[in-house]
Amino acid sequence: MHQGKGNERSIATFKWRMRVLSLVGLLWIPFISGCWDSVELNQRAIVAAIAIDMDGESGYEVSLQVIVASEILGNKGRGDSPVVLYQQKGKSIYQAIRRASQKIPRDISLSHVRLVVLGEKLARHGIGRTLDFMERYVETRSTMKMMVARGKTGKDVLASMTAMGRIPARDISGKLERSQRMYAGHYSVNLDDVIRGMSNKGGGPVITGVEVDGDLEQARKSKLETIIPEAMVHIKGMGVFRKDRLIYWLDDAKAVGLSMVNNKITGSEMVLDYGKESGVIGITTVFSRTRIHSLMERGKPVFIVDLEQTGSIDEVESAIDMKNPQVMKYLQYQWSRETRKIMESVIRDVQRIHSDVLGFGHELEMSHPTQWEKLSSQWSRHFAESAVRVHVTSVIKQSQTLIERHSRSDTD
Repeated sequence: MHQGKGNERSIATFKWRMRVLSLVGLLWIPFISGCWDSVELNQRAIVAAIAIDMDGESGYEVSLQVIVASEILGNKGRGDSPVVLYQQKGKSIYQAIRRASQKIPRDISLSHVRLVVLGEKLARHGIGRTLDFMERYVETRSTMKMMVARGKTGKDVLASMTAMGRIPARDISGKLERSQRMYAGHYSVNLDDVIRGMSNKGGGPVITGVEVDGDLEQARKSKLETIIPEAMVHIKGMGVFRKDRLIYWLDDAKAVGLSMVNNKITGSEMVLDYGKESGVIGITTVFSRTRIHSLMERGKPVFIVDLEQTGSIDEVESAIDMKNPQVMKYLQYQWSRETRKIMESVIRDVQRIHSDVLGFGHELEMSHPTQWEKLSSQWSRHFAESAVRVHVTSVIKQSQTLIERHSRSDTD
């Protein structure tokens, strides 16, 4: 009896102690819930953009565009540049970033990087190791925009001040987004897009080009002393890669054609010549959709590129009658014909350089997996030899101006 009561007392004591320990643990939670390796914001160097260039034949030079927080916070600034560019070299990108801590008095933070600019020399040598680093690094994001500095280093681009934006990285990103909506000669490409492009057999990614025009020394100055800048950073064309190497540039109409085939049109304009003496007509695209289909003919793949587009006439330097249905029918035919020419031109170009940046191989794999299995090992060659048929359907709406509508109602 006494032994049984002792056991009950011991069990009760044990339960009481466990409850006390649980209560103490709950009281400590608010004090230990923070990240063990957290760093205060005022101890971080926020990097807005990264430039990566080759140093020699195997090394790297990394440039970090760091935001000077005090210069963008109202009246607290001293009137200095809102960004500082730090450069460092290393045998690897990671080593170069670590070495940069010798120059930067705060912890380097890459979690807010919006833009990565690759030097053209690096792009032509190969970006495989660069992508591997950016995919592995814990702070980088897959949404970072990727660009290639045409004829220059990435450092030259990030060292150039912009006329309207205080932070050059944000200004360049803004130019890319707005130009894509209005011009369509290029489109935004992020890290995830480039990595997926690398996985395409017989092809590679496409990356937007960026260029610095003018005096590079003047581009690095923060003060704008003339109405016309002596140096300007602008978006230019699309770089075509085979695997991880840049091999070709698409510019102007061919870059627009790439956007058309890859279904990246969000807004563009085409100017049509309506006869030698009638002047030109400008058509703005308000809707565009491209679909790619594949079929097999005599054991060889044939690709059908079908584009539907809707537009409005925004400029007329001609004396033609816009109320005439036959005139509208002819304009739609001419718009379709010119669009098809542009698309066929870019398709011939990428077939000639044996780089499937159009996703034809992916479409064939989805639609005809058995045939793809036979052709995939030499897809670059089969892609270059494949027949492609382009179909364009165009509809023009909103063709009359307010003056024309009033004139018509007065006549009626």
